[in-house]
Amino acid sequence: MNGVDKIIEDIRSESEQTVNAVRKDASEKKEAILAAARTKAEAEAARIRSEGSKKAADIRARSGSAAELRRRQRILSCKQELIAETLDRVLEAAEKLPEERYFDALLHMAAENAHPGEQGVMKLGGRDLGRLPADFEQKLAGALPTGTTLTLSREPAELSDGFLLLYGGIEENCSFRAVLSARREEMQDKVCGILFG
Repeated sequence: MNGVDKIIEDIRSESEQTVNAVRKDASEKKEAILAAARTKAEAEAARIRSEGSKKAADIRARSGSAAELRRRQRILSCKQELIAETLDRVLEAAEKLPEERYFDALLHMAAENAHPGEQGVMKLGGRDLGRLPADFEQKLAGALPTGTTLTLSREPAELSDGFLLLYGGIEENCSFRAVLSARREEMQDKVCGILFG
């Protein structure tokens, strides 16, 4: 082999070594880059899965809470309907009391609502004035607490039941509906206790 061939062979050999070294270095860098990318991709995938699981759990919890809220609202609505229906029936029953019990109820209501120390007037509806027991005024005087006085008016009030109390130009509606309405919350609590324990 002559000198030129030797130089060419050395250059070729050196070039192959350089190429091999560059290939090896590139391959190692490629593997390192791929390994880093795989690790990063796996970490990102794990993060996405974790967030997805949390979001799914949150959605399930919210939908469960919403369903429970709707269920409780339906139950409450049914209870309120039953209570309202029961109070309406109480009002109907009060309006249909036999005369003696009806007028006894009026006496009791008058005793509860009369103002002590003031002269009041009790006005009944036309229907009640027409069927008033003969001894009603005596019973009224006896039913009132000490210090209260009511005079029965012969002028009818526009009421189907109960009575109006007049004190110095101020009217108090003591019809069954008005009394029940004023004590609605208290009555609702009692009815609720009876119906739902």
